[in-house]
Amino acid sequence: MWKYILKRFLLMFPTLLGVAILTFILLRIVPGDVVEARYAAGQGQFLDQKVMAMERAKLGLDQPLWKQFVDWMWGLVRLDLGLSMWTGAPITEEIKLRFALSLQVAVMASIVATLLAIPLGIAAALKQDTWVDYVVRVFSIAGLATPSFWLGILMILGFLIIFRWLPPMVYTPFWVDPWQNLAQLVWPALAVGYRYSAVATRMTRSAMLEVLREDYIRTARAKGLWLKLILVRHALKNAMLPVVTVIGLEFAFLLGGLVVTEQVFNLNGLGLLFVEAIARRDYTLTQALVLLIASAFIVVNFLMDVMYAWLDPRIRFR
Repeated sequence: MWKYILKRFLLMFPTLLGVAILTFILLRIVPGDVVEARYAAGQGQFLDQKVMAMERAKLGLDQPLWKQFVDWMWGLVRLDLGLSMWTGAPITEEIKLRFALSLQVAVMASIVATLLAIPLGIAAALKQDTWVDYVVRVFSIAGLATPSFWLGILMILGFLIIFRWLPPMVYTPFWVDPWQNLAQLVWPALAVGYRYSAVATRMTRSAMLEVLREDYIRTARAKGLWLKLILVRHALKNAMLPVVTVIGLEFAFLLGGLVVTEQVFNLNGLGLLFVEAIARRDYTLTQALVLLIASAFIVVNFLMDVMYAWLDPRIRFR
């Protein structure tokens, strides 16, 4: 088991290096840079090329690409993400508060999705082609068809019209005021969690139906084993592999992919920061954000690999 975990852990580093190289190259292939975005874009005025060259020299953009990449990687090794080319502020400070917000929303939304998906998926599989199954199917299809930001708008309008109340629109860290924090973030978590629970519900139902038709499940039933024991020890554990994959990948996506939902609930998270960094051609901030999101995906995949090995011991021996 430990050999399997070590092997999967070491594979993370070449993947991160590949992401860093690809991100660095793609950002510089696209025409334009932060200097043009700051001084020339949208103004329709001619800017002296000497001034442009001086600004690029201040930001280090006049250096050879290999040197820019080496400097960036050396900073990463020292856990120094550098300064934002647009604001001049340390990137760590730019990301710090936004990351806490996005991480909390992602965790809460994933918990909501898991608590909804697994029980509903199991119930739909056990009661296949009954009214319970049909209700769960309608619930999941409605979730797939409903954008989370639109559901968030309906929530806000409902609170305003029915209860004459609006969720707090100013972010308060959990360690400062837990009640104020949850009063704001529980609603986007519910909106997003319901949307992503639909996918996990359908996956749980399909996986459970497949497992329940296996010979070893029929044998366990024929031996007279307790149904709950069969479901928990045999069926559910074997059906969890695809469900774990879906929930894990959704969690990683939620860290930086909720731009519109963040706008609806007035949340200044990583998604909005990502859009602003790309629009401003802020190389250093964009590189840091891409690497952060990529790291989240890689870590989540690593944890899923470990969970696979725990759920199905055959995996770690292959």
